[in-house]
Amino acid sequence: MTNRLAPIVGIDLGTTNTVVGVVSGQKVSLLTAADGSRSFPSVVSFPQGGAAMVGAEARKRIATDPTRTIASPKRLLGRKLADREVQTFVGQAPYRTTAADDGSVLCVIDDEPWAIPQLCGLILGTAKQVAERTLGPIRQAVIAVPVSFDEVRCRAAALANRYVTGFGGLVGIYDFGGGTFDFSVVDVSRSRFQVVASAGDAWLGGDDIDTVLADAAANQFWRQHKVDLRKHAVEHQRLRFACEEAKRALSTVESTRLVVPEVLRTAAGMVDLKLTLERPTLARAAAAIVRRTLDVCGRALSQAGVRPSDLTAVYLCGGSSLMPAVREAVEKHFGVPLKAGVAPEQAVCVGASIHASLIAQRRSSPIVAQRSP
Repeated sequence: MTNRLAPIVGIDLGTTNTVVGVVSGQKVSLLTAADGSRSFPSVVSFPQGGAAMVGAEARKRIATDPTRTIASPKRLLGRKLADREVQTFVGQAPYRTTAADDGSVLCVIDDEPWAIPQLCGLILGTAKQVAERTLGPIRQAVIAVPVSFDEVRCRAAALANRYVTGFGGLVGIYDFGGGTFDFSVVDVSRSRFQVVASAGDAWLGGDDIDTVLADAAANQFWRQHKVDLRKHAVEHQRLRFACEEAKRALSTVESTRLVVPEVLRTAAGMVDLKLTLERPTLARAAAAIVRRTLDVCGRALSQAGVRPSDLTAVYLCGGSSLMPAVREAVEKHFGVPLKAGVAPEQAVCVGASIHASLIAQRRSSPIVAQRSP
């Protein structure tokens, strides 16, 4: 028999990072892993001869053992290997893939096939471990997934901001994560939320901005040294990590250094890649990608039959929406108040945790409302 006193946690199974939360009293707490972090990378690695690794340690192995490390497996969840977008994605992956009997993707590590649900299961298993480290045995969880699967994620994001001053009316939920983008129009004027329209792109995220930056840096390095770092898996992945760190830094500073030490061996010794990156440069590099997010927003607005100015506000979710260039573009496009009452990278988990708490208390939750006929 299920222990009704056991807590129900909320989990944001993110493409790039996974977050676990729980409601304690009147406060939502994001649970920390052993290293003190409030999220962990959605990465799985299989060291030769060892057990599977998930999280930060697995992510480090992208640059040292890329053929046995799988980042963002959720992007492939429910997709067929023959899909054009999947072919592009796996074509750039260092690990081997093949098709299962049903056409879905299998990742092959040392001749052993791993189905995508298995890989996502390992990530959820780590999320359970994070929760149990603080709470003890966990038997139930609310898991938020992208709007391309269902409406839970955008409702969770709306619920997270329910107590922000001015929350109400017809709102937009702009969810720009590391690997995916979703936009929803949600009616929050009543006790139960109604998702009016949704649109998304499972192949559009902040990772694409990292790719643009890495390509630009690789091109500049080639002009200087006539070596294309994109043809060197380990060095190129180190470059991508450095680009991601620089991108994050530019959310709070105007200029930063992009440094990849000892990226090339020459007769004269090791060569470092060093570049200065400024916020306007990042904005120009990200402009086309941000424009694509606004095109997705346009599709959702068309489905809903509303104009950008008809919204009460737009609420930001996802770590990529922390970029100043993103905020400026969204604010200019919609011309309505831009809100981030809950930290964008935490909003979905917070909403899922609140929903989990309401379930545990047997109370009605706004995010279980059904679509009107």
